[in-house]
Amino acid sequence: MEFASSFAGTIWSLIPILVTILAVFLTKRILLSMTVGIIAAALMAVDFNVFNTILLLEQTVTGIFFSESETALFGSLNRWYFSVLIFLFGLGIASSFVVITGGAKAFIRSIAKRVKTRKGVQFIIIIIGVVLMIDDYFNAMINGNIAKTLSKDHKLSRARSTYIVDSIAAPICIAAPISSWAVAIMGNMGTVYQNLGQERNIFMDFLAMIPFHFYVFAAISMVIITALFDFNMFSMEKYEKAIEEGEDISVDLTGEGLLGEAQSSKGTIWDFWLPIIVLAAVTLGMMFITGLQSATPEQIAESGLLYSILDNVSLSMSLLMGGIAAIVASFAVGARHIKLGEITKKQFWRAAYAGLASMSTAAMILILSWIISTLISRLQVGEFVASILYGAGIYGGFIPFIMFVSAALLAFSIGTSWGTFAVVLPIAGAVVYTTGNMHLLLPAMSAVLSGAVWGDHSSPISDTTILSSAGASCKVFAHFESQLPYAILAAVFAGVGYLFFGLSSNLLVGYFGFVFVIVGFGFFVWATRKRRWKSKHST
Repeated sequence: MEFASSFAGTIWSLIPILVTILAVFLTKRILLSMTVGIIAAALMAVDFNVFNTILLLEQTVTGIFFSESETALFGSLNRWYFSVLIFLFGLGIASSFVVITGGAKAFIRSIAKRVKTRKGVQFIIIIIGVVLMIDDYFNAMINGNIAKTLSKDHKLSRARSTYIVDSIAAPICIAAPISSWAVAIMGNMGTVYQNLGQERNIFMDFLAMIPFHFYVFAAISMVIITALFDFNMFSMEKYEKAIEEGEDISVDLTGEGLLGEAQSSKGTIWDFWLPIIVLAAVTLGMMFITGLQSATPEQIAESGLLYSILDNVSLSMSLLMGGIAAIVASFAVGARHIKLGEITKKQFWRAAYAGLASMSTAAMILILSWIISTLISRLQVGEFVASILYGAGIYGGFIPFIMFVSAALLAFSIGTSWGTFAVVLPIAGAVVYTTGNMHLLLPAMSAVLSGAVWGDHSSPISDTTILSSAGASCKVFAHFESQLPYAILAAVFAGVGYLFFGLSSNLLVGYFGFVFVIVGFGFFVWATRKRRWKSKHST
């Protein structure tokens, strides 16, 4: 059944977004707030007809989860969305089992033996953050504990180490093809393409978006500059001076013991790596197999083997098999420790439940994001924004910059990047489509992702802000106030990149402006540090 709304494409179509933001501020509960936003959008989409609202919600939900296509599971279950959820739950179970088997602690011990200096601590946290790119929660938990362990012996404040953990975890995840963020992003991209009536290779587009993630590279660059030159701003300087005097005032002792209760005493580093390697290997292996099977000899001859494989990847099947393989590998690792008498069957199944529970909120946010994305598209919010840009005479090349700022402000307000994807990605898609700037589709969506991560970093109510603080046992406010100046600077650098790209429509020019400001800032920090060192040693 088709529904028409008198609110579609008007300023009133923004009300569901504003209602969601207001609900977050009032309740601090993102799931409830997104649900309220969904109901508001559904009501407005049918001009407040309650019966039709129920029909529309039922139609939207069934449209997401059930399909008549030949790729559907069991006749009608939509394999794409089902596979995304299985992958997430597989990742959650793997994360839980690397803890209960003692693999996480074995990994942390092996890292601690190799670090000898304060600067070395910071760079090892950076490297581990990049390596553990499969999930930001998992990254924050493991890398946070590494940071906590190493900081004690090398006079590094928890505020500094938590900043490094948080500023690597989420940014690296949005650029990693095999991660919880990747499947969430590609899930939302699929909804955007469906709303626009576009048939595109989602995985290829995800890869093509990576060079446009200016904030990712800016955030990581800021961390490297900070570690390399011991660069402290505002509150960070206060926390670093305090630990030099013998007291870390940013420590939160309630965060101790985050890795859980029951852990095997015979955990090895392979208990940590095996489930992760299996997940990545099976997912990538299935991408290769499905892509190779679907590629025709003519396409391979014309485009080459690698491009032909990537162009024909069955991402849904790859994610499904990768998630299942991670669960099987985790259970196998856990079973070994049952045989060793280190954990009980009850603890084994409790770990499996804990893994599912750890991803339940993320899965619910993802499901709600698919629903609200569809409803926002029905209200033609993107078309309304496009009409505003047209009326203001704003140059189309500035769309990525505008999307970056919009996503950043929304994410800061509601404290979740995944929720921001749901709201702003459909708007970005509709804006570029309506304004006839489809060549900006990927840069605009990439800008949304970058802005969402910045807002997530900077918001005091963000789950990643809270979890990173807990993982490294740092006070939440200490982490928030010390990280904010660095995040703002990184956002400025990213904004310069989007502006240069927009003015020129050339990615290389975008990087010229982006690299110029970062290198200039790095030189300024180096020169300032050198001047201070000379002043200190001349007195």
